[in-house]
Amino acid sequence: MHSSPLSALSQIISSGISTIESTYATHGATFPSLDEPFRPPTFDDPGLLHPTQLVIAAAAQLIASLSHPASSILDGASAHYITSSLGVVADTNVAEVLREAGPQGLHIRDIGERCGTDSSKIGRVLRFLATLHIFREVSPDVFANNRISSIIDTGKTIEDIKARPLEKYDDTPGISALIGHFADEGIKSASYVLDSFRDTETLSSQDPLAAPFNRAFNAPMHFFEWCELPENELRFRRFGATMKDSISTVTPDTALAGLDWKSLKKDSLVVDVGGGIGSTTGVFAKAFPHLRFVIQDRSAVVAEGIQRWKQEYPEALIDNRVRFQEHNFFEPQPIKDASVFFLRFITHDWPTEYARKILKHLGDAALPTTKLVIMDNIVPYSVPGNSGTGASSVPYPLLANLGRVNFHSVRIDMHMMALHNSQERTVGQFQELVEGTGWKLESISTSSAGTMSSLVFAHISQ
Repeated sequence: MHSSPLSALSQIISSGISTIESTYATHGATFPSLDEPFRPPTFDDPGLLHPTQLVIAAAAQLIASLSHPASSILDGASAHYITSSLGVVADTNVAEVLREAGPQGLHIRDIGERCGTDSSKIGRVLRFLATLHIFREVSPDVFANNRISSIIDTGKTIEDIKARPLEKYDDTPGISALIGHFADEGIKSASYVLDSFRDTETLSSQDPLAAPFNRAFNAPMHFFEWCELPENELRFRRFGATMKDSISTVTPDTALAGLDWKSLKKDSLVVDVGGGIGSTTGVFAKAFPHLRFVIQDRSAVVAEGIQRWKQEYPEALIDNRVRFQEHNFFEPQPIKDASVFFLRFITHDWPTEYARKILKHLGDAALPTTKLVIMDNIVPYSVPGNSGTGASSVPYPLLANLGRVNFHSVRIDMHMMALHNSQERTVGQFQELVEGTGWKLESISTSSAGTMSSLVFAHISQ
């Protein structure tokens, strides 16, 4: 017989914290303070991941259990103020100013002056965020960075940002860029989700131009085309920075768990379909020097990608081991001798009807031995015994998908709905997606740190 839910959650938290603290002690360290700026850990212990996930899931569920339902609902309904406030501090470079000020912090009068904004209003924004443990109020009206707010920092000086505003997000960790994206295109598109539900013409539409984004910005084109307009140069560069940052979720080990890349013959060709500036290919090209790569994308993206590779990995271009190719993946695939077609964060950008067209073109161009690797989030079910990813069971009374721990997959699912009229998918939805495209699911490998998965498909004759 189970103990009460509250007691069970408390035990999970207590046990997990004990494991975490003892692990840190074993390495001669203490758990980092929330009051200090973030610093990468001095050791890497994979044994910390599972207890940390359980504590986070249990703590979030405990808060949901103990909070008054009205309080929980209102917290959710007013979450847009978190997004907008984060957008303000990212846009006005508050984290950079506070980094320069140091741990003693800075008065809102000086923050406003350094950031070129209203002192009183920025103070209210910072107090709002500090109440959520983002930033720290050192003394009345004096704020400093903490562990959470410090990752908003681009690492650049205020003078550099002001001198070259279009380059603000270039060569940065990408978190500030992602905040800017969510606080601009994201929140504005999200505000029109309800309108899209109410409109019978868009409610069940498979048209990518029926997205809330298109209503919000009165845009008669897909988000990616819109970003390439001259007036959206900052947005284009900012979004590129978010994609470059997301490469941190992709390692050779993640891919190897799904497909044995090392077993591919020398000079086997890997086609990175919709590969952007080639961030993922960069990881693989360095890990697997015996392979050749083609990165396909839109002309504007290809041009930027070539420039990046000339700066960061020119020898791969010179040796012709990596090359770029302009290609619209809704057109027939021109490469007929690929060993692997690789798609990262592509199918989630398109409604099922359109994503299926992409996969069908790849199936038509595939050899009998060609593999299709889709790297994307898999949305896990919250029902016990039905995670859909082969994930291990979780202790009572936690949700099967660990709730807050894997919230990213459902958050991005909503973002895809708002931006592209598309979606993240469950395992079942991926299986439905490939029906009739020339592919069958062979295996799934899911990252232990989240829902990022590599789905490997084999080619089948039509």
